[in-house]
Amino acid sequence: MNLSQFVESQEVYYGKNLVSADELKSIERELGISFGKELSQYVLKYGYLGYKHIELYGVNSKEMYESDMIKQTKYLHKYFPKTADYIALENTGDGNYIVVSFGDDVFEYASEDDSIHKMGMKLFNYILNRFQEVEK
Repeated sequence: MNLSQFVESQEVYYGKNLVSADELKSIERELGISFGKELSQYVLKYGYLGYKHIELYGVNSKEMYESDMIKQTKYLHKYFPKTADYIALENTGDGNYIVVSFGDDVFEYASEDDSIHKMGMKLFNYILNRFQEVEK
């Protein structure tokens, strides 16, 4: 099963006020970082995704630069320079964040010890695995 199939077959929440490709380019300029192919598709197709108690960051056309993905990314870049090349996807608690690289690789950033670790997954696989964990 891939992410699209999971979203279609389960009660996954996603955005209704999606941004356009031009708006996404504007967001990239605002952040000074490019989105990878999967992250771009995620934002353009879903805006954000939520499933049960998991809610991932996203972007919507009503909030634009005030969307949680943008605000959290700016926050991380300002206070934690190691995150400067990443986009924030999720706060997993206790100062831990899931961030995504331009190549759509997923990393876990721990603010407490200022460490970043590659999780060995691309974005869509991470999201699918994260949502499927809730079923176990």
